Amino acid sequence: MVKTATAVARKIWRQISRQIFRQNGTLTLPVPEHPRGQESGAVLGTFEPPPESQRVLLDDLTQSILSRLPEEMGCRARGARVMAKLRDLVGDLPASADHHHSSRFGLLQHSLEVALKMLEEFEKTLLPDAPPDVALFNTEADPLQTQYLCFLAGLGHDLGKLFDIELVVGEQRWSPLNQTYAEFLREVKREPVLEWNKKRVRGGHAQFSPWLMHHLLSPADIRFIGLERLPELTGALTGTHADDDSTPLARLVSKLDQQSVEQAAPEWMIKRPDSKVNQFIRALRQLISDGRLSVNTLGAPVFVTGDKAAVVIPRSLSAARDFLKQEDRIRLPSNHHLYDLLAQAEVVEADEHRQCVKRISVPGKRGPVELYALIFATNTIIPQAILPTLPKVTFELVPEPKQTSKSAHTREETPTVAVQPLG
Repeated sequence: MVKTATAVARKIWRQISRQIFRQNGTLTLPVPEHPRGQESGAVLGTFEPPPESQRVLLDDLTQSILSRLPEEMGCRARGARVMAKLRDLVGDLPASADHHHSSRFGLLQHSLEVALKMLEEFEKTLLPDAPPDVALFNTEADPLQTQYLCFLAGLGHDLGKLFDIELVVGEQRWSPLNQTYAEFLREVKREPVLEWNKKRVRGGHAQFSPWLMHHLLSPADIRFIGLERLPELTGALTGTHADDDSTPLARLVSKLDQQSVEQAAPEWMIKRPDSKVNQFIRALRQLISDGRLSVNTLGAPVFVTGDKAAVVIPRSLSAARDFLKQEDRIRLPSNHHLYDLLAQAEVVEADEHRQCVKRISVPGKRGPVELYALIFATNTIIPQAILPTLPKVTFELVPEPKQTSKSAHTREETPTVAVQPLG
């Protein structure tokens, strides 16, 4: 039976592929490999499929989703149609300007990832030893309807980001409310310009996501989940970035959305030279190489012990900010936001809650002193050539008491120095 379901899923996906990646496709805007918030001069041409590796990934995501949607009540066929409509709506647009999934097909990939995670989470409630969470899933409702609702919530949670994108051809401007991306490109038949709205508010896109669901949903979809459950879907879409006033289903979407972001984090943060993480690391390495940030001396902002390097904050961070501002006119995000980015990129030591600010003990004039620091791998920030010249001064990590907060940035204020190093 499993083999039959898989075969049917593959057959449906082949049909979707012929529609999505057809040779005589619509004109498209080939978003740059590393968008920076504003790009112009895109090449006019026919639709090009994604790179082979990404195409395989999109294939696997879609097949995994279809295999989880049952054939009963036409769920699988209905889901296939919705995903095809999603492709027409978002095309190869990115999910962000310079954050996660910012390459071509980024929004499509991220949406499929979260939809799959929602279905996997729903499946957990069906296990005999894992009864459903009554507060999250309405056990009195039809489980097929609930499953499909989860699928739609994951698939459409970021549609509001299309309002953050401005696509212009001459005097014609794309309105995602009125037409899909594919329809706009078929209409203009000219070279488009992509620009991210400079006034966009972080997380503000969530309130607009329901406005675009009409592109995905047919009357049959609405009849299946029930008109009375549409408010539940709307709440799940708008509440993903509302900390307090959100539904349990919205909080689940938000949690799985973050998982998708974090899974992509190491790749886009480390491989992209224009990411804030790489800009910060580049500044540290340059300052250390030039001697403007001393290492392993009394009162130093950087300490190295074996394969670990401790960067004292906020002193080193302030130096990196000034360096980037003067050299390249680059502005780093706030301290707490940068800490989260570093933890997501997995370039600093962090716990399961992404808490990466650590206490260290270093020698001082009157004995050991404690400082707050970020812990990197030595070869990440210390140029190899200067390692043999460093004084033999060591630091030790100070064990932290158990934290009740889940993230470094939930603290009202992170102290920077427990004792002055030269005190």
